[in-house]
Formats: sequence, C-alpha cells, structure tokens
Amino acid sequence: PMRLDDLYRHFERAVAFVLMAGMVVVIGLAVWSFVRATLMAAADPSAALDYAVFQTLFDRLLAAIIALELAHSVQLMVSGRRGLTQLRAVLAIGVLAVVRKLILIDLESAEPLLLLGLSAAIVTLAGALALLSWAESRAGVRHMPSPGAED
Repeated sequence: PMRLDDLYRHFERAVAFVLMAGMVVVIGLAVWSFVRATLMAAADPSAALDYAVFQTLFDRLLAAIIALELAHSVQLMVSGRRGLTQLRAVLAIGVLAVVRKLILIDLESAEPLLLLGLSAAIVTLAGALALLSWAESRAGVRHMPSPGAED
C-alpha cells in the first residue's frame, strides 16, 4: 500500500518535471532572444552605441540568467536539497530581478519612492545573502554552486 507522503513525493516530482520542461523552453527562448538582439546590435554599429540597445541586451541576458536560476531552484527541490541551498538560489533570483528592474527603468521619469524601494530591496537581499554566507561558514556548510559556476 502506498502511503500518503509517497504519493505526494511522486506528485511533487511530476509537477517538477513539467516545470523543468517549461523552464527549458523559457530558457531557450530567452537565450534566442538575447542572441538575436546581440546579432542585430552588431549588424548596426551606430545602434550599438545607443543606451536603449544596451538596456535591451542586458534585459535579455538577465532574463536568461533568472530563468536558469529558477530551473536550478526547481532542481534543488526535486533532489531534496532544500533549506539553505535553496534559500541561496531564491535570494540570487531576487537580486537578479531587482537589478534587471534597475537596468530597465528610466531614471529621469522614475518616482523617487520606487527608486528608494528598489534600493531597500537590494540592500535587504544583499544583507540576507551575507547573513546566509556567515551562517553557512559558522556551520561549516559548503553551498552548491549555481549552474555553470566554477567550484
């Protein structure tokens, strides 16, 4: 007889598989979008100096990186490596998302309160990452690197 927690574990893995399949598509689209925008910018050297083109390129690049980090987080969940390792991935996603927003924002027309909020979010996320690193070093925990990171 299958226990309820075994049934849930199978359900969780099935959902994670569907999410990972979707993430592969999203990552592929984000990378294609970045490559296409890069090739278009390289084809027109005068446009390559335009700040809006740089914003677009970094937007596409960060979208691909965020998608990779999300896929990594799902993979950590499926493999059972939860806790501090998964928390690090979620905090990294948060930092990337806020940085992406800052790159895309038009600073001349941005509300000061929005900029203050984004600044507070970055300081808070960076503080949480620093605290997490400190806690891991005190506990002797070595975190798992993100996909493609050097050991």
